[in-house]
Amino acid sequence: MTDTRIAPQRRTARWDDGDVTVADAMDFWSFAAGAANVIMQLSWPAVGHGVAESKVHSGSLLKHPWKRARTTFQYLAVAILGSAQDRAAFREAVNSAHRHVKSTPESPVQYNAFDRDLQMWVAACLFVGLEDTYQLLRGEMTAHQAEQFYRSAWTLA
Repeated sequence: MTDTRIAPQRRTARWDDGDVTVADAMDFWSFAAGAANVIMQLSWPAVGHGVAESKVHSGSLLKHPWKRARTTFQYLAVAILGSAQDRAAFREAVNSAHRHVKSTPESPVQYNAFDRDLQMWVAACLFVGLEDTYQLLRGEMTAHQAEQFYRSAWTLA
């Protein structure tokens, strides 16, 4: 995976060696990089076609990009900062929209929004986006911090 990531030429000096969690990356700057994260998510053809062909127009990235951004930010906030009850309620809301996102016989790529691999891809993209912006702004994490950060993000998936 590291072979495919762009390594910064200069690194920000690490602020401190204290404990870190993915919640520490929840700031304006991480969300400002959201467009790049969307492109990364859409690079998996099944995800890209699922978004482009979705019949759920109320949350369509193509028709309502700001609403889609807001719901993604809400997802991140609930997944990372919410209680188990909050996550269950949000999951049901997402599932009700995802029930309608599946390929048709005419689709050039087969997809289903409930495909676990596709869901894990999107979660991994969200994680990498938070990790990258966190380190670019606050400096490279130590191995221990990186493990803490990773373990704290389990709720993204």
